[in-house]
Amino acid sequence: MPSASTHTPRRMPRAEREQEMLRAAGDAFAGHGFHDTSMEAIAEAAGISKPMLYNYFGSKHGLYVAYVMRSGRLLMQSMREAASPDGPAPERLHAGILAFLTYVEEHGSGWAVLQREMLAQGGSLAAEVSQLREGIASMLNSIFDDEPFAHAFTGAGESLAGWWLAHPEHSKDQIAEVLMKIAGFRP
Repeated sequence: MPSASTHTPRRMPRAEREQEMLRAAGDAFAGHGFHDTSMEAIAEAAGISKPMLYNYFGSKHGLYVAYVMRSGRLLMQSMREAASPDGPAPERLHAGILAFLTYVEEHGSGWAVLQREMLAQGGSLAAEVSQLREGIASMLNSIFDDEPFAHAFTGAGESLAGWWLAHPEHSKDQIAEVLMKIAGFRP
């Protein structure tokens, strides 16, 4: 009789399997942090074997880096695709804010891990997270044409998103309006 730790994963394409592993890893990292998350727990949540995780990512750190990078790419993609780059600045900003808040709302695990890394000064992913923050600030600078303000606005958005998750009684639209006011596009 097979032991409880023996997994017979269903066959699926590599890319799909990888996304399933990253989803399980994100939930675990968001809930327990990097150090308190075990590869065994991630493998079990993904319905695979622990060796399969190592085969795909090499180590727990490799899995964590892959998850953080994937989360950052998804966030940037959703913000870039939110509005036409030719639209009026207030419309582009509002659409980008809503895309950001939707990401935070729909990918709570991804946001929790990204935010944790953003707050970790000099962490193992400092360069990657700094690049993500620079990318967001650069998008905002194309709207504001004021680099220091774009960076300040990026920090305000991060902070407000964290506050919003602790205060879900406020709607996404209410939070977006706060950021629009900070940007000076609302009275």
